[in-house]
Amino acid sequence: MKNKLDEIIKERLENRQEWYNYLRWSLTHRHLASSARKLYYKDKPILNLILKLYFLPYNTLKYFSYVCDRHKFEMIEAEIKMLKGEKDDKKE
Repeated sequence: MKNKLDEIIKERLENRQEWYNYLRWSLTHRHLASSARKLYYKDKPILNLILKLYFLPYNTLKYFSYVCDRHKFEMIEAEIKMLKGEKDDKKE
């Protein structure tokens, strides 16, 4: 039974680390795109305002998607810490 639990913890930890890396990559690219967008529209405030209003529903959906991904990222980060603690407890 103990062996099986160790394997489950190890497999889950690997899975969570893959998801952590993917979400970190995704959030980094979103941040870079946002920074580039701000820089591009810095000298075009009227165009920026018109496009923000036109795409308001889409941008709202993207924002909630970002918040959801950020929440998943933080949850996975906490789960990785917990699983590493469990793994260390099993070694002792």
